Formats: sequence, structure tokens, C-alpha cells
Amino acid sequence: MAIGAKAASHAWLGQKIMQRAPKTSGVYAIFNKENWIYVGEASDLRVKLIAHFDGENACIKESAPFGFQFEVVPPKKRLARKKQLVRELKPVCNR
Repeated sequence: MAIGAKAASHAWLGQKIMQRAPKTSGVYAIFNKENWIYVGEASDLRVKLIAHFDGENACIKESAPFGFQFEVVPPKKRLARKKQLVRELKPVCNR
């Protein structure tokens, strides 16, 4: 999977996160209808997305997420990919 305007998206629902997000290393992006909200990286995408869904980050929660995307990325490349996506997408909660 890829992250960006033309990539597959998943609804911001706990059930969808559990069904779609893998328990593996990668990067993810959370968005609403107007903006990219947050880009992050994690050793376990599912666990991290569920933590955000449960309100771990106030900025994300207040931005009314609509969906998420993810990419499976090896641990050694995660941080560099996250930085690249933050530069490209300019998410409001990464500023």
C-alpha cells in the first residue's frame, strides 16, 4: 500500500483499524475531509492506530479523523519515510 491522494483509504473506525492495519512495522497517515492530520511511524501499525483512535493525541482527536492509510516499511527505513511524508503532506498535527 502507499500513502497519498490516490492510495487506498480505510475508514476511521476501530473495527476497520483492527481489520485492515497489520501488526507490523510501517508508517501511517490519518486524515479528515479537508486535511492530512498526522503522519507517524510504529513497530506495530495496528497498536499505534488504535491508540490514536482511543484519543492518545488530542490534536488528532480534535481534528475529526475520517480515515487512514498505511505503508509497511522495514524498521530501519521508517523514520526516513515518515519525514518524507511529513514534508510532502504537511499534516496539521505534525507541526
